Amino acid sequence: MKKLIIFIILLGAVFALFNLSKKVYKYYVSTKQMSAYQTAQHDDDTLRIAYIGDSWAYMHQQQERCLMPQMIKTQTHRPVRVYSYGLGGRTSNEIYEALFTDDHLRKLMHEQGADYCFISVGINDVNRKQSIRYYQESMDNIIHFMLSNDIRPVILEIPDIDVHKAYRGLKESSKLLRKVSMIVNGVPMDGKQMYRDALDTLIRDNNYQHKVIVIRYKSWNKDYQNDQKRLYLKDGIHLNNYGYEVLDSIIAKEILSNIKKQQ
Repeated sequence: MKKLIIFIILLGAVFALFNLSKKVYKYYVSTKQMSAYQTAQHDDDTLRIAYIGDSWAYMHQQQERCLMPQMIKTQTHRPVRVYSYGLGGRTSNEIYEALFTDDHLRKLMHEQGADYCFISVGINDVNRKQSIRYYQESMDNIIHFMLSNDIRPVILEIPDIDVHKAYRGLKESSKLLRKVSMIVNGVPMDGKQMYRDALDTLIRDNNYQHKVIVIRYKSWNKDYQNDQKRLYLKDGIHLNNYGYEVLDSIIAKEILSNIKKQQ
């Protein structure tokens, strides 16, 4: 009887360790590139812009005013549609997976399609201390998905979020996980520039220079102290209404510039 009990305990421990190892693996390792499904293609003159990603995209959904349609329509004389969908707290890899597993996002991309897709990912990679390789591989997967569907990716370079404030607001168990991740992944507490540099390296190494648009943080978010007060909510992570207006105007400007280059 004792041997049976010991066997059951050991078996339970093995299963627990197996499940833990799966969670750890999923936390630190990006998903392998999947075959991209086909998104909707349109033959009308409407310019379609998707705005997807993490909580920045989710909160963009809640904005009563989006400047992009009118700004772009005024310059191009074309109808413009902008639609947003975000999943708060998700890393770059989790957003990539969501393109295939989240019913709403998959349906939106599959049925609506897009000419341009603004991609807000990476902030949670910085906050969760994911590895640079994790971020690069996930970004490469997202870019590949978009280009496979003739969608021009418009990528948000990591902005000047308040990483330290975000860390202070965590539970002790989450702080411990962040510290472990910093050691395992070789990233500092505030590694924003490392991720920015990693994106540039990815673009250069894969010859994406003329295929993607990068919204540089210095084009709208370069004065850290003042921008925190002007553009962000009190948490130092998320944009306020004015912040979205500023970012929308920059996105519109970059898309307009790209349209002119294609003419």
